Amino acid sequence: MSEPEVSPSVVFIGVGANLGPVRENFTRALRSIEKRARVVAVSSLYESDPVGPQDQPKFTNAVVKAETELSPFELLDYLKTIEREIGRKKTKRWGPRVIDLDIIFYGDLVITTDSLVIPHPRAHERRFVLEPMLEIDPAAWHPAKNMAVRDICSGLGDSQAISKTDGPEVLL
Repeated sequence: MSEPEVSPSVVFIGVGANLGPVRENFTRALRSIEKRARVVAVSSLYESDPVGPQDQPKFTNAVVKAETELSPFELLDYLKTIEREIGRKKTKRWGPRVIDLDIIFYGDLVITTDSLVIPHPRAHERRFVLEPMLEIDPAAWHPAKNMAVRDICSGLGDSQAISKTDGPEVLL
């Protein structure tokens, strides 16, 4: 008897960093993600002030849209493995880092466990997540808020200035 066919799920992955060779680390992360998912789109790179402690460099952020057959927990484990391979060390919350990979959305799933919360619990508060997501998927929908990402983003007003620094081609 054959295994049932698993259809891929659409995921959005946030990528961020503010230490080391940021573009090189983004490219390494993207190449690693491609080993276990089909990358559909990559946003431009955006620069923003850090969340939390301000005594650190600005962050560069992007969002990747991909399709994967990994479960949400397998994807989380895989992203943590990529972070370790690139050199991320456990540090203080919201501290500087060489790479940060977060599952923003996993299809329309809403998951809350001790180890995984999907959608990302603060994505709806962060312009540096929402604008890159809208760039690659203008129809993106927040499954827990049951709202268009565009509407959530416009509700942030003028707070959280971000600036586009490079197109996605710098990673490809």
